[in-house]
Amino acid sequence: MIKKLQKLKAKKGFTLVELIVVIAIIGVLAAILIPTMLGFVTSSRVTSANSTAASIKKQIDNFLTDADTAGYGMKQSSAAKANITFNIDANGKWTANVVTGAYTPGAAGGALTDAFKTGGSVQWAATAADITKDTQKSSAANATALLAIDLASVFPDVKSSYIYAYCEGGKTLYVAYTADGSAKPTSMPGEADFKAGTYAWDGNTAGITSDGITLGTAPALSLGTSSS
Repeated sequence: MIKKLQKLKAKKGFTLVELIVVIAIIGVLAAILIPTMLGFVTSSRVTSANSTAASIKKQIDNFLTDADTAGYGMKQSSAAKANITFNIDANGKWTANVVTGAYTPGAAGGALTDAFKTGGSVQWAATAADITKDTQKSSAANATALLAIDLASVFPDVKSSYIYAYCEGGKTLYVAYTADGSAKPTSMPGEADFKAGTYAWDGNTAGITSDGITLGTAPALSLGTSSS
């Protein structure tokens, strides 16, 4: 018993200095690792957004091809230009808007017949609202609604998002997508940026806009200087 007590007395805990040193080391490691981990998370979000934008671009192209076969696709001319936006709320309800003319996100355009064919019984409309992944194509009143239904069914998990697509001559040239809210981002790449393949972004990270929004692009834009 005496020997055991002597052994217990011989055991020592950490001194205050040792504890301070350990805490300091942990602080240094945290300062190094946390920014790195945040960088990985940001990179992952941008990669995911770019992938979704590319998938949306491909799906719109597929729709336009089918629409052309059915007689209500885009005119096969470089003069046929359309800006198509989609606002998806937190419940997964889609609202589509179509504006014809040059790359002008959110701006007024010309007549829909400037860009789209009028053959067949289906026509394009400026707006289609209240579309969900469960909306039936048979309920669609126009081609705009059909496109929204098609995208909502292929991307059922897309919510609280904004999509901008620029189409020309029956092809989808550029797509921008964000899951950071259904409103149009304040900072958006222009047509010249897409043609150059670069954008200023936030000045540090490709895929993060100057107002802190994660924006996926197709084709993906690397970090550069803005020409907009």
